[in-house]
Amino acid sequence: MTWLNYLAYGSNLHPQRLMERVPSAELVSTLTLTGYRLSFHKRGQDNSGKCNLFLTQDQNDQVHCALYRMAIDHKPLLDQFEGLGYRDTEIQVQHNNELIQCFVYIAESNYIDDSLKPYSWYKDIVLLGGEYHGLPEAYLGRIHQLASSNDPDSQRRDTHQDLIVRLRRANQVLK
Repeated sequence: MTWLNYLAYGSNLHPQRLMERVPSAELVSTLTLTGYRLSFHKRGQDNSGKCNLFLTQDQNDQVHCALYRMAIDHKPLLDQFEGLGYRDTEIQVQHNNELIQCFVYIAESNYIDDSLKPYSWYKDIVLLGGEYHGLPEAYLGRIHQLASSNDPDSQRRDTHQDLIVRLRRANQVLK
């Protein structure tokens, strides 16, 4: 089997969320990218704000990520979930004193809108992934303080609330 390395920073941070989408996904480690900022300004198919890894080159900016490996045959599954407006980009990350090649989804410029807000369920999924990995409280606090909106689609909202319950259960097992 051929494997790919995938860098997750948003709603795919939580391993359970990612494994429900990509059965072969395996958590390798967490890491921090310097010179990037986490933004919720990518226009999703539901017209809400989704996460984007935004290059700033400012050494004070950091994004905490999860490094996964997955079967190359499963990448089309993840591409389908990520949807329009993201391009997969190859980057190198430092892990255990070696450079690792991986892919990450970056928002295309015509899908960026700084006026967007994430739906509250989306923000909760990102936060639960961060909590799972024990990301710094200050980092999670900045995400928690972001303004969000209620999803007007009750079916989509309920589906994601069910996911949130599963993610919370998985986080409780860690405690």
